[in-house]
Amino acid sequence: MSENELQKQEIKEFIEKTVDESVDKAFKKYGKRSGFSLFSLRKLISLFILAALIGTGVYWYNRYIADDKVASIENHDLTLKNNGIFGFTVADFEEVILGEATRQRLLIVEEQEVYVNTTITDTGLFNLGVFNKKQALTIHGTGQYTIDLTQINVNDISLDEGTYELTIRIPHAVLHQTSFDPEKTEIGDSQNGWLAFGSIKLDMEQQKEFETTANEKLEEKLSEKERLEEADRFAKLSAYETYQPIVKTISPAYKVIIEFK
Repeated sequence: MSENELQKQEIKEFIEKTVDESVDKAFKKYGKRSGFSLFSLRKLISLFILAALIGTGVYWYNRYIADDKVASIENHDLTLKNNGIFGFTVADFEEVILGEATRQRLLIVEEQEVYVNTTITDTGLFNLGVFNKKQALTIHGTGQYTIDLTQINVNDISLDEGTYELTIRIPHAVLHQTSFDPEKTEIGDSQNGWLAFGSIKLDMEQQKEFETTANEKLEEKLSEKERLEEADRFAKLSAYETYQPIVKTISPAYKVIIEFK
């Protein structure tokens, strides 16, 4: 017999017992009644007791529903007492979040174009200043910024079931690659010594050395504080756009919050 059926049986037995006791007391006080009166009295008392029990049951049921609140338990930030549809733990999200590092280790968050003004010098004959040639140049390039998803671990993921927010802490953006674009190089004014003639012509070794120097100058520019801060802003946006759809597949109720480690 189910728990619900047992409760119904107990209520029935309680009503019958109470009615019998009430009728016996009435008979002792007023004397024996006819069969019709006896039946009517029993019926009246039964209906009265049944109504009282139903009213009491409704009251306590409403109290139970009203008290169904969120409660804390061990190894779980918050969970619904009635195991509602939004009762998730951090573990429910960890696998898919950490698994994204396997799919794409580095997340490209931004590419910035930059230029740097510089000069090249040809020292000329005997390293004498009168033979020197200086050429002003503006070099152009691009910097690529990334975040390493493999640096995210279980300690960087936290859940707040009160606000339905899943927080993921990511590393700061870093300059991953610098590219010098020689085709965009702008040639400016030249300054030659009074015995220096013609324009600067670089041989293959000098050209290679110049490209190395150009990359170093571009990298220095791209590593400035302001540019890294801009890359961080895009890192947050890129991480959100990466993880929010993943989290939504588990529960559309949760919103991803991105913070830095």
